[in-house]
Amino acid sequence: MFSIMFGGLSLILYFTAVHSSHDEEVPCHPNGVHITFGDKVSDVIVMWSTAGNCSTSVEYGLGPWDLSLRAAGETKEFTESNPNGQRYLHRVVLKDLENARTYFYRPVSNQISRGPLFFKTPPAGYEWIPEFLVYGDMGVESDVVPALEKEALSGKYTAIFHVGDMAYNMEDDGGKQSNASLNDTSPDQCTQRGDLFLQIIEDFSARVQYLTSPGNHEIDTGSFAHYRHRFSTPGTPWPIPLNKMWYSIDIGLVHFVSYSTEVFFTSDGQYVTEQNNWLKADLKQANDNRARRPWVIALGHRPLYCSNSDGDDCTKADSKVRAGLEDIFYNYGVDIVLQAHEHSYERLWPQYKGVVLSKNYTNPQAPVQLISGAAGSRHRDDPEKTQREEWSAFANANESLNSVGKLKVLNSTHLYWEQYNLLTKRVIDSVMVIQDNHGPFKQQTLSNEINEKIVKVKEKEKQIINNNNNQGKPSTTEHDEKSDNTGSTREPTGTGQKIKEMLKHVDKRIAIGVGSGVGALVLLIIIIVVVKKKRASKTKKYRRWDDKVDYGRKFYSSYNHVDTGDKEADDFEVDVSDGHSAASKLLTDDRK
Repeated sequence: MFSIMFGGLSLILYFTAVHSSHDEEVPCHPNGVHITFGDKVSDVIVMWSTAGNCSTSVEYGLGPWDLSLRAAGETKEFTESNPNGQRYLHRVVLKDLENARTYFYRPVSNQISRGPLFFKTPPAGYEWIPEFLVYGDMGVESDVVPALEKEALSGKYTAIFHVGDMAYNMEDDGGKQSNASLNDTSPDQCTQRGDLFLQIIEDFSARVQYLTSPGNHEIDTGSFAHYRHRFSTPGTPWPIPLNKMWYSIDIGLVHFVSYSTEVFFTSDGQYVTEQNNWLKADLKQANDNRARRPWVIALGHRPLYCSNSDGDDCTKADSKVRAGLEDIFYNYGVDIVLQAHEHSYERLWPQYKGVVLSKNYTNPQAPVQLISGAAGSRHRDDPEKTQREEWSAFANANESLNSVGKLKVLNSTHLYWEQYNLLTKRVIDSVMVIQDNHGPFKQQTLSNEINEKIVKVKEKEKQIINNNNNQGKPSTTEHDEKSDNTGSTREPTGTGQKIKEMLKHVDKRIAIGVGSGVGALVLLIIIIVVVKKKRASKTKKYRRWDDKVDYGRKFYSSYNHVDTGDKEADDFEVDVSDGHSAASKLLTDDRK
């Protein structure tokens, strides 16, 4: 009897210890597990983080009880802009996996593991129909994650493309969230935002290959540290180098090209030429292989064109992204350009230089551009112009919030796209693109009337470039510069610069007199403050509790400009008293 009681007690204590384990108690417990493709689709990269410096390996096999294979990996200590996050990142490459198989795996650090988890490998060859989920701009406050998880794990999808802006922001310590409740901000209950985001998406990113592109919310003062360390991309070293935040990968009938729009807004533009040269070389090679892999699809965060009214780069006549990439995509025959950044959905007619070439999608003579940046963040949706340009075929801001794109490659000539609202379960928009003539687009095939319009636009572009050069215009726009934290040291134009210019012409004697007066005034104020403090210290202090304030009701960020309405500002207030806010819903969801 005693042995039975002792055994039962031991079992209870064991399960209690297991279920109460915390990262502080189990520093080698794998967290934020996610997978992506390696250099080819038969290679899968597994990544995770731990609180402690632990070993890195993956046990895997073709059955949940048959994890007989083992692969070792590498560990990196990650401290840059990561004072509160998990410090050790782990990466393992599983090479040369069998096609069209379900693999089970378990990430292991110091004999502590997760799983078994699982993933599928794509079929071999070209005669199969891949499907993809595509979205951008999803933060930890997004309402869609439970529905996105259900959709992603339906078994239909070959991969997920997250086209920039993750977590809002991964390096954000001021945006700490609690594992238990937003009202509980004690150190043992708080998770750094980058860690939290990867935990939130883990249920599907650990089972479906998760491919990424950098956005402006990954800039991280210009270092892109969290993006480069927390994610891995095909054909690139790890951590991802600053001068290699672009890649390509072949999946079935598609050659995917992921590029960085952020090269135009960071590091004084020093990586623009390098990326453009790589793009041209990669797309040339893709064109040489068009007979076997006809579709070329490009993915990048900021759009070339958009109909929003928020002053972003895509709304401007001198758009940097458009000037840098439009000709490349046109000349090398990119079929589809998938973009995000605008918190809305938009589909464009086939057009070049803003000139519409056709109002259908049968054998388009220019890239088809789509914007899907409405997966959900604390900034909600972006407004649209009341009058849209002719090239805008369809746009929807309000109804597109909480939506994602679905891409289905039916065969070498037919590709289907739809924008789907995960909460209302409604298809917002859909289009079938038919292309029998894959390859570089050529102006010579266009009518004289259309060519004349394009020539006029190009002349205007040259004039804008000349005017900007003559005026010494800085390389970042005012909207992007104030919100992207690029760390640029360029002298800004505007009110501040004008004040500096005025001060240059002020008489030095007047300046000295004004300065002396201000100094005397400051000294007087300091004396008054010191005297008041001495008097106040003689009286007993009490902390006043205002019974009219509901102290437990709201969670505030530590940032400024809450009422600016700027989607780029990292400022928000979340009411969590009733459990219906975005963050409250997400964080109280019963997740693994």
